[in-house]
Amino acid sequence: MKLLIIDDEKSIRLSLQVGLKKLGVEIFTAASGEEGLALFEQTKPDIAIIDIKLPGIDGIEVLRRIRKDNKTCIILMITYISEVRLAVEAMKLGAHDYFTKPFNIEEIKDSIENHVHYIKMKKELCKEKDENYSEIIGVSKQIEEVREIANKVSQMPYNTFILIQGESGTGKEIIAKAIHYNGVRNNKPYVALNCAAIPQNLQESELFGYEKGAFSDAKTAKKGLIEEAHGGTLFFDEIGDMDILLQAKLLRVLQEKRFRRLGGVKEIAFDATIVAATNKNLLEEIKLGNFREDLYYRLNVIPIYTTPLRNRSEDIVVLIRSFIDYYNQELNKNIRGFTEKALAICKAYEWKGNVRELKNAIERIMIFQENEWIDVEDLPPNITADKSIAATNANLESVEMETVNRALKQNDWNITKTALELGISRLTLRRKIEKYSITK
Repeated sequence: MKLLIIDDEKSIRLSLQVGLKKLGVEIFTAASGEEGLALFEQTKPDIAIIDIKLPGIDGIEVLRRIRKDNKTCIILMITYISEVRLAVEAMKLGAHDYFTKPFNIEEIKDSIENHVHYIKMKKELCKEKDENYSEIIGVSKQIEEVREIANKVSQMPYNTFILIQGESGTGKEIIAKAIHYNGVRNNKPYVALNCAAIPQNLQESELFGYEKGAFSDAKTAKKGLIEEAHGGTLFFDEIGDMDILLQAKLLRVLQEKRFRRLGGVKEIAFDATIVAATNKNLLEEIKLGNFREDLYYRLNVIPIYTTPLRNRSEDIVVLIRSFIDYYNQELNKNIRGFTEKALAICKAYEWKGNVRELKNAIERIMIFQENEWIDVEDLPPNITADKSIAATNANLESVEMETVNRALKQNDWNITKTALELGISRLTLRRKIEKYSITK
């Protein structure tokens, strides 16, 4: 990850270098607009921090020139409080955020950290949409723990067993793919069996394969998924739905590392990393007689638990950015993001379908979206109709009304000046004045 700082004040450059060093980014600095543009072309940074007031070419022009050829770099602007009007202009030209001097280095650090996973997603989407690659997206403590386990497991030189448990839509298969494609087995096969999608009477033949004549429809021999996954990773999605008799056969294969195709007599060697996932409580399934206890303990060597999205709301922002970027490319659009109010509502929503529901919602919104920014009225009705969301929205409107009212008073009801300060158009400001019945 590369970071470019363009600021004519040496103390500011040094302060940012020291404060952001712990992020693990490669930092470059420039003292003028001309030097910054040359260094930008040379280093191709992922993030740029640009002072608005620069000698020679000013920060606004630097931003404009960068955005002419580069739409992906995350750009943060620095300005004095008296130059907020210029910061608003910078946002319209494609800056992602701005900070006023004297700035809080922790706020800049938080902003950069929130963009790191977004940048990774953008880079991977540019790799000709490699369907095999997977990135675990999120900044929450729970996601960091999952990512750490997945990274360690992916680098193991020997095959092992991983059991991923969590609600539907929490990204269990993403974790399985990350373990495979980000590790030492990435040049070996990745094979998946969805135990809930394949009828139980077909699971055995899919898993073990069969010889010609093994049954009436077996016109030719066929390799099973176990055989295809040899040396790589075999992923059992929704293993809690696997037939109880097939569980016994699978356990024997995992212990002996050998198997036979249906109708075959020859034993075939097998060894692979086994990743199993389920949204069921397997200990309860064991009590009910639906899952074998010995298979559970064979699979549960390295347990991974996925946390529901409603319990890690800080990941919603990062995920939304990733999905917006993805669908901008898929739908050939240029939507910049969510307004603060719309984002706050999404963070307050329960997301019972977890990441899958969030991704589907973003796709649905962007198919019909025409404006640059997604606002509250653009959200699906099921989100805005939620009672807790309605309360959140009412609170947000109260805060907005107070903010608009205060800004108008501070600017002596100068509509143009107030609109610039709030970063909205004069027409939008007048609509808000009417909406909240604000008077002098």
